[in-house]
Amino acid sequence: MCACLRGFSGYCTSVSITLELDEQALRALPLGPGERERHMQIELACRYYAKGWLSMGQAAHMADLDPFAFAAELAERDIPRNFTVADALEDLADARRK
Repeated sequence: MCACLRGFSGYCTSVSITLELDEQALRALPLGPGERERHMQIELACRYYAKGWLSMGQAAHMADLDPFAFAAELAERDIPRNFTVADALEDLADARRK
């Protein structure tokens, strides 16, 4: 399910990307054919977040995960959250409004 259908606002579009990868290298991965694509989707989102190319919300959306699940993926990869004091204050303000 697209992340925007789980409560994220905004126009939801998707883009399909075809990658040419070495078959022997793919067979060496400890992932089955159905798992490879999903793993690559999450891995790219994590890497782009780590580089600062995507925000937390953008990267979670790219990975098709909710923010909590995406944060768990970041932790699994030892990628620190870029969470500032301003972010914390904004989260607190959002929580008070709810």
